[in-house]
Amino acid sequence: MKALVTGANGFLGKHVVAALVARGHSVRAIVRPATNAARLGWSSEVELFRADLRNSKDLESAFEGVDVLIHLAATVVGDEDAQLAETVVGTTRLVQAMARTQTCRMVLAGSFSVYDWERASGTLTEDTPLAANLYQRDGYAIAKFWQERVVRQAAGEAGCQLTVLRPGFIWGKGNDYLFCLGQSVGPLHLVIGPRTRLPITYVTNCAEAFVLAAEKHEGADHTLNVVDNDSVRAWQYMGHYLRGNGLGGIRVPVPYRAFLMLTYLAQWTSRRIFNGKGKLPSLFVPCRFKARFKPLRYSNELVRAVLNWSPTINFDQAVAATWPVEPITMPVPAEQSSVDSNMEATAV
Repeated sequence: MKALVTGANGFLGKHVVAALVARGHSVRAIVRPATNAARLGWSSEVELFRADLRNSKDLESAFEGVDVLIHLAATVVGDEDAQLAETVVGTTRLVQAMARTQTCRMVLAGSFSVYDWERASGTLTEDTPLAANLYQRDGYAIAKFWQERVVRQAAGEAGCQLTVLRPGFIWGKGNDYLFCLGQSVGPLHLVIGPRTRLPITYVTNCAEAFVLAAEKHEGADHTLNVVDNDSVRAWQYMGHYLRGNGLGGIRVPVPYRAFLMLTYLAQWTSRRIFNGKGKLPSLFVPCRFKARFKPLRYSNELVRAVLNWSPTINFDQAVAATWPVEPITMPVPAEQSSVDSNMEATAV
């Protein structure tokens, strides 16, 4: 199999390329023209195709001899308008070029950010509704929502096979801080909802899911969530992170519901003072706060069944590979544990 990989020099992309090569597949990796190839550390088995998806003219030639496109590229920097424009414009141009070639299989990296976290309850699955108040969310969520929509439309019109994988938080060495942990204020590390389960997937496990989706036609027309499991809690992970990076400070448990009430108060105050035109920090926008911290369960049953995938590296092994120092684990204070356990029981 020959795979064309976009976003190949990103955190996930490097691992996907490595997994493809390890399984004996041919790889053509799209990288930007200014990318220093020597720093990628790839063997001669990986063919580079230099292009900028936003403006390169000859994208069709990238698909020559390609069996499947693995589209991982998305812009995560810049303001909301820039993220939307670059991610969606680049994806539109890519799928338009693909439609003019013989390649008709695609695996897209989606995101948990497209779900409606306000309506989600119990266990988040592939059937959870998508975001209804999309434009109250951040630029990344908006961009990923429209990227997925553009790809689905193009695949439908061309009659191509499409598999959409929606990973949770992808982590590993070099990308070990999770957006869902909380907020640091000086030496204090606020862990919001310390017993909240994290929708995480170790980068090597996630990369294997993408390779399986590219190999297996059984994944066609499926949308699959990718999480290793939901047994790791926010308090536990933050302890690993701080210890593993040699960071000082104190973890402070903050009840999810208490902080959520604070976001509603901030929103109400902003509307009263600024007539709804004030701009709050993302942490104090209720729908964005829920997308980061809402306590739910997470299922990987469908991706296991469809792709016969299972995480090959467990959490302890991933911790050892990510941080050389064994982290210190500390129990959640009894009062806080009780508060979040009751909250979690209602969510499940």
